[in-house]
Amino acid sequence: MTIESIVPNLGLLREYKPMIKEFWRDGLFDELDKRYFRLVDRSTDMVGEVDWSYLDKTRVFEDFRTIFNNQDNVKKEAYFDKMTHFDFKCLLPALLQVEDRMSMAHGLESRVPLLDHPLVEFLATVPADVKFKGGQMKQLMKTAYRDALPKSVLERRDKMGFPVPLKEWFEGPLKTYVADVFDEQRSRQRAYFNTDVVLANFQGASRFSRKTWGLLSLELWHQRFHDRANEFKAMVNSGRQVVHRTMKDAVQ
Repeated sequence: MTIESIVPNLGLLREYKPMIKEFWRDGLFDELDKRYFRLVDRSTDMVGEVDWSYLDKTRVFEDFRTIFNNQDNVKKEAYFDKMTHFDFKCLLPALLQVEDRMSMAHGLESRVPLLDHPLVEFLATVPADVKFKGGQMKQLMKTAYRDALPKSVLERRDKMGFPVPLKEWFEGPLKTYVADVFDEQRSRQRAYFNTDVVLANFQGASRFSRKTWGLLSLELWHQRFHDRANEFKAMVNSGRQVVHRTMKDAVQ
């Protein structure tokens, strides 16, 4: 893939400006693994909200690199092969859970990757320069269906993702709910959370920022599972006792 082949398609990157800015923000001459990790890292803008001294980000990066450079990668002729392998192993399961299952649960038609396993296995063997021949995205699919699709579809250049206005929701109908969740005593007692900063930074978040959503999901997870750890342990112990008595009665 050459610079000349990329230039005609730069317009496709217009909607990804925040992500691109983050990618080039610092560490311009870092190794590629670190730069790609920063691209997929969703915590780079959580400076004041999270006390990172409680969390070992170095270990997280090393875990990422272990998966990223795994010897079981189907193809490793190009750096792109490692990127797609990591996406397949780590990001795709979340996409299917959040988008595919949730859209079906609510009767919504959503666009997710084609996952027929023979197709996936075949495409994993196709070199990157074939997939992006001439700098064209989805080059193989366009070539295969050129006679079946209208020109307006084949040459469409305005496609984008389906973001939701989280900022409007959190500042509107969900504002009181979010504030109440983070203002609870148990939330304020979490050592690695600074709930005051979380609440104060609502206004500064970009329109489609997922930072508040991510922190809210983590806090609700803590409340539902982590804070009830003793309750769940008691349930497990109770179940074991029932099984033990049942087996004892059966033997007798």
